[in-house]
Amino acid sequence: MSHTADSFKATQYRFAAHIRNPEAEPAPEHIEDRRMAIYRDLFFNNINGTLQNAFPVIRSLFTEDQWQAMVRDFMVKHHCKTPLFVEIAREFMAYLEAERLSDSDPAFLRELAHYEWVELALSIHEAEFTRTPLADEDCLVLNYQQSQLAWLLVYQYPVHQISIENQPDSPNDAPVCLLVLRNENDEIKFIELNPVSARLLELLSQGLSGHEAVQEIVEAMQHAQPEVVEQGARQLIEDWIDRGILLINRQ
Repeated sequence: MSHTADSFKATQYRFAAHIRNPEAEPAPEHIEDRRMAIYRDLFFNNINGTLQNAFPVIRSLFTEDQWQAMVRDFMVKHHCKTPLFVEIAREFMAYLEAERLSDSDPAFLRELAHYEWVELALSIHEAEFTRTPLADEDCLVLNYQQSQLAWLLVYQYPVHQISIENQPDSPNDAPVCLLVLRNENDEIKFIELNPVSARLLELLSQGLSGHEAVQEIVEAMQHAQPEVVEQGARQLIEDWIDRGILLINRQ
């Protein structure tokens, strides 16, 4: 490689380093600061705007200075593996998980970030909504697969309730189970499940029939009235089929 090429490559690295961290990395020589400021602002504002749109609740929990400092810290510490802005939110989660160092952050921050990211991820998912209605069939004898547009989420914190006024200090005693789906109108909907209904969905998605899933739940709970569990399961399964959350396997 020629000296000119080496010099150009070094200038590019210096240019990028300065844009990510202008306070610590000097700009390349012979470039007017007014011109560099345009690139600095453009880059920061693009990243900042993308993250604000992807994580509106998290943004609301921080002051302007705190938020901008976190965005800058993300830009400095995290090396994104994709140029696509729709993937920046996923990269931000990786930053929070592995590179973010701040004792002042709320303990629920990572879970809240994942919860907010799910809405974006489902909204751009390539799968098409589909529904497999019941015919003259008993839903408990059938086998199912979970729709690609329906995700079961389990958290320690009630992330769906967090706001400026509601910031929990400690995890819930019981897991917080949420079902998030994209419906036929391309709307993102969140459904809160209890641990039993979440377990039912999990078992059905693993290939168990309705009867098999009910039996496993009854045995695990040592429930004295299996018919009550069966009735509740039937209602849930029929609702999930109707919403396109469960798809019937008829092969």
